[in-house]
Amino acid sequence: MILIALVTFLLACVDSSQAAQANQQAVSKATVLEWVKRHREAKSTFQPGETLKSADLEKLRPFLPPGYFEEYAFPEVEFVTTPTGEYPPHHVYQAATEQFAAQTRLAEDGALVGYVAGQPFPNDTLDPADPTSGLKAAWNFNFRWQHYGQRAQRYVYLFMRRGGSHSLPKNLPQDMITGGGGTIERVIWQRFQRVYFTHVSMHPEANYLFPAPDASQFEYKDYVEFLDPYDVRGQRMVILRSADPHQADQAWMYVPSLRKVRRFSAEEKSDSFVGSDGTLDDFYGFSGRPLDYDWKFHGWKTVIHTMNAHPAYPHYYGPNGWLPFDRWELRNCVVVEQIPKDPNHPYSAKLLFWDAQTYRTAIALAFDRDDKLWKIWQPQISWSEDVNLQPNPYQGTYVARYTGGPTIDIKNGQATLFVTFNADYPAVAPDDIDGLFDLNKLTEGRR
Repeated sequence: MILIALVTFLLACVDSSQAAQANQQAVSKATVLEWVKRHREAKSTFQPGETLKSADLEKLRPFLPPGYFEEYAFPEVEFVTTPTGEYPPHHVYQAATEQFAAQTRLAEDGALVGYVAGQPFPNDTLDPADPTSGLKAAWNFNFRWQHYGQRAQRYVYLFMRRGGSHSLPKNLPQDMITGGGGTIERVIWQRFQRVYFTHVSMHPEANYLFPAPDASQFEYKDYVEFLDPYDVRGQRMVILRSADPHQADQAWMYVPSLRKVRRFSAEEKSDSFVGSDGTLDDFYGFSGRPLDYDWKFHGWKTVIHTMNAHPAYPHYYGPNGWLPFDRWELRNCVVVEQIPKDPNHPYSAKLLFWDAQTYRTAIALAFDRDDKLWKIWQPQISWSEDVNLQPNPYQGTYVARYTGGPTIDIKNGQATLFVTFNADYPAVAPDDIDGLFDLNKLTEGRR
């Protein structure tokens, strides 16, 4: 009898999980936009500092989009809430915004005219009745405050599948995922650094250019190195984003098996990156070129997200081990729709909720060509000025630091966790990155 009861319970859990997944897949873009409209003026029925559990879940429905809300419908759910904080950018960025925002405008093709540094367009100029406001918000996101750019000495992808159980690899912190749900199928380790070269608010004396000879040619440069496992170890990539928004990205990779540097197309932006659930354009919620998309501004909406994470690295829990286990707060967000101009792009659209103060992605939802919900992003953010944050190597930079987060593919029942370790936004001088982006040195190994 005990065995029969156990089997019955397990089958009920499977049926419940399948029903929840079916409900998520029925969510459309129209469903989410209706949720935005219906709950735009929603007021919280809980107090900051409360820990919300399963019985309190309905209190969060106005602040978590449909399709993502259902991920948290499990008995052990827990939201530790905190007061809404203030996360202003560095004073040099604020000064540049005040000095140059009034002169920034859009060209006929959507490119920026007169932009120098800081936030291109004040929030109070964004209006749903203005068809250009979506693109203006996209430029604000593109040029959000990021100091000189992020560096992650260790950065891991965990490829997970719904159901089953797992044990974490020994080289990962054993408290990173609480509970044994979800199946880990693959783990890839990387090193990453981005450096911005133009519109750098720290360098008014150099016309807001990074002090390098070729700075005016590039918006930023990325360096990516694969550290593990053996089949990708030693591959190194350099990706260059042109200062001209009309120019395609340039990218090169060193392939150890060939012992040669090969140019590759960084324009396959809709393809899965290294087998993950994200594309090159999906990093940070959006990392593509704004002119490759059409944009719509859908106003403002309060959502709950992990704006001031405290752990040194992200933690996860839940039935599949891919939900953030962190501190949550209510934040006012810009709601923007990103629509690919490429008719062959797999997404019909993406809805992005960008924090109105930091322009960090709070939540992002991608829809397939049938306008059904496909993927969910929940970036986790920590605040550089939090005196309780340990370790804290970047205090004084006033950065809302991206620490990681899940990309959940609800159609295929899988997810990719992106987790940074030893990540910061360091002060950078030319000597610090000497050779980092030198294509002639890609064959020389870790630098």
